[in-house]
Amino acid sequence: MTRREELRSASEALREVGSRARVYVSMPIIDGITPRVLVDSPGPVVEDAHGLPRKDGIFRLDEVGLSPMDHVALYGDGVFEGMLIRNRSIFLYREHMDRLDASMEKVSVALPISRYDLTERLLETCRAVDLGDGPGYIRLVVTRGMGDLGINPRKCVTPTIFAIVSTIRLYAPEAYERGIRLGLSRQMRRPDRAILDPNIKSNNYLNNVLALIEGTADQGLAEALMLTHSGYVAEATVDNIFSVRKYPGWEHDPSKVEVRTPSSEYCLVGITRGTVMELAEKRGYKVIVRDDLLPIDLVGPEKECFMTGTGAGVMPITAIEAVTVGNGAPGPVTRQLVEDINALMDDPANGLGLDTPSEELAAIIDDVQTAID
Repeated sequence: MTRREELRSASEALREVGSRARVYVSMPIIDGITPRVLVDSPGPVVEDAHGLPRKDGIFRLDEVGLSPMDHVALYGDGVFEGMLIRNRSIFLYREHMDRLDASMEKVSVALPISRYDLTERLLETCRAVDLGDGPGYIRLVVTRGMGDLGINPRKCVTPTIFAIVSTIRLYAPEAYERGIRLGLSRQMRRPDRAILDPNIKSNNYLNNVLALIEGTADQGLAEALMLTHSGYVAEATVDNIFSVRKYPGWEHDPSKVEVRTPSSEYCLVGITRGTVMELAEKRGYKVIVRDDLLPIDLVGPEKECFMTGTGAGVMPITAIEAVTVGNGAPGPVTRQLVEDINALMDDPANGLGLDTPSEELAAIIDDVQTAID
């Protein structure tokens, strides 16, 4: 695909998002800084948890924007969660919000509104989007907020919140049948928590972007594998990675199947990652977390490989850097886990329903808050 064709495809994809998506925005009111479209929109000005006047609203993507003075735009200073909507239910909503809280705590940012109010507005935004028959996606972002041109966080006002809700399809359905190939980033490595904790789900993704550019250059690939400084497997640029090793007799004895994944020292403790580990254990497979997996451990005969993520689900990997995994097709263990995760995602009971009544929502949020406290 030429660059011109890539740009045309990207433009069409953006137009599709723009025709469906809605965005929830919540900001403090700062004269001359807060976007006028928010200031002039209907709705009350309220006092946030820090005593500042604040306003929110739900908009089309072309109706509102962030202030250029927001530190997420200036420095990538914010955290986010991506959440999947299936069958009008936000899959594992509680787990995503708990992880958001953990990320905020690590970067010293606190929600300026209550968990209940935020959840209520997220559900309202979701209901405003025509999701059709496909899955939906929520990108919820909490930023450091608006501040001056220095990096000092104490010069920022209370956080900005925004959440984009739209449909999503990272991969075509046939990709799950045939699998995809991964590239390999050799120069750009995944830092450990001494540099940037991989379990802060932050908006600073430049390292991953550069790794994706390096690992997929001129290969027509969508993802690349990242390594640690020592050359061990860390994760893909936006997904967790798993390797499957099958020993003789595995067809009749599931304990002879090892499902391996890298240590969280160098990878995000993904929610889909953890769910798949539980599903594998239910199947009777041995789940092993290792910090010394090499790329060669993921490829070759009798191996399977897959990656996991909120948008990707369980995606089979058939080759890494042109080296074949197994027989070059998704293996039986991976296929089972694809079925298992899809069944879990399709069950509305495993998430927060978009039409949850306010009185039930209050009880759910109270339960979540009690668990956090």
